[in-house]
Amino acid sequence: MHETEKLQPELQELLQKPIRDLGLKIEGSPLERLVQQLYRELASKKLTKFHPACYLTDEWGCPSGEPVIGIPFYLAHPDLAHLERETNDLEDSREIMMYLRHEAGHAFNYAYKLHKTAEWKQLFGPFRRPYHDNYRPVPFSRNYVRYLPGWYAQKHPDEDFAETFAVWLTPRSAWRKRYRGWGAMAKLRYMDRIARELGSTDPLRRRGHTDLTVDEMEVTVAEFYRRNGQGMPLEDLALDTDLRDIFDASRRRKSARPAQTFLHEHRKTVVDKVTYWTGAQRPLIKQLVESIEKKVADLRLFADARRESEHLIQITVYATALAMNYMTRGKFVQP
Repeated sequence: MHETEKLQPELQELLQKPIRDLGLKIEGSPLERLVQQLYRELASKKLTKFHPACYLTDEWGCPSGEPVIGIPFYLAHPDLAHLERETNDLEDSREIMMYLRHEAGHAFNYAYKLHKTAEWKQLFGPFRRPYHDNYRPVPFSRNYVRYLPGWYAQKHPDEDFAETFAVWLTPRSAWRKRYRGWGAMAKLRYMDRIARELGSTDPLRRRGHTDLTVDEMEVTVAEFYRRNGQGMPLEDLALDTDLRDIFDASRRRKSARPAQTFLHEHRKTVVDKVTYWTGAQRPLIKQLVESIEKKVADLRLFADARRESEHLIQITVYATALAMNYMTRGKFVQP
C-alpha cells in the first residue's frame, strides 16, 4: 500500500470508506457504454435471446454455472479507477471489452449448458477437470485460440471455450483467416454453428445467481487493496550486476533520468507482454517487475533518454528469461 501514501487528500479520504457505501452502479458509469457495446456485439451475431446480466464485484469473473458477468467495482468510478491505476494496473477500454467477451463466453456456456453435451466434451475436454491457477501451457500450440495473455485457453476446458467464444465474437477478428489450418478451427466452427442453432432459442438457464456484489462489500477501499496487495513472496534476487549492465547511463549526462521512473512508465506494458508470451501468472510477473523497479531505485541507476528503446528491450527480455526460468525450474534464479 506504499503507493497510496502519495495520493492526493480526496483519494486518501476515499480509502477510508466501505465499498458498499459508495453507491456504485454500472448505470451512468463509464462502464455502461462498454456493457452496451457487448450487448450490441451479441445482437450482431444474432444471439437475440442471450443477454447476460452484469454486476459489480471484487474482480472479473463468472460464477461457475451461473450466466452472469462480474466486473471489478473500481471501473465504475473515475476516482477509484485513478486509485487502481496508481496502486495496480488499470484496464483500458480495449482490455475491458476483451474481459467482457471472455466472461460472456462462460455465461453462454452456462446459459445453454453446453458443457454437459458430448460434442462439447469431445472438443474442449471434461468440464469437471480440476481447475489449477498454476498450469503449464504448451507455448505456440495451434490447438487453442490466442486471446487473453498467458496462453489462457490452455488453463481449463471451460477457459478454452470462453476464449474461443471471445475470438468468435470480436468484431473484425477475421478468425476464419487467422486460424486457417489450426486445430483450434474445429472449435471456432463449432462456436459459429452452435450460435446459429441457439440464437433464437431461450437459454436453459435464463437468470443466474451472483456471488459477492458491490453492495455486500463491507471492507473499506484501503482494506481491499491491502488484502489484494499481499502476493506471493519472491526469493531474494541477485539482480545487482545484471541491472547495472542494463541501466549503465552516467547520472552526469544531461540525457540521464532515474531508471525507476523509466520502469514505472513502462511497467504495465512489460508485465502485459511478459505474461502474454510466457504464460506465467500475471500477479507473479507484476511482483517481479516491481522488485526490479525497487532494486534499480536502491542502486540509484539511471537510463539514458537517447537509448530508451534499448533499455526497454533489454529489461523485457531479461524479465522474460527470469519468468521462463521460473516456469521450467520453479525458481527465478538457480543457486
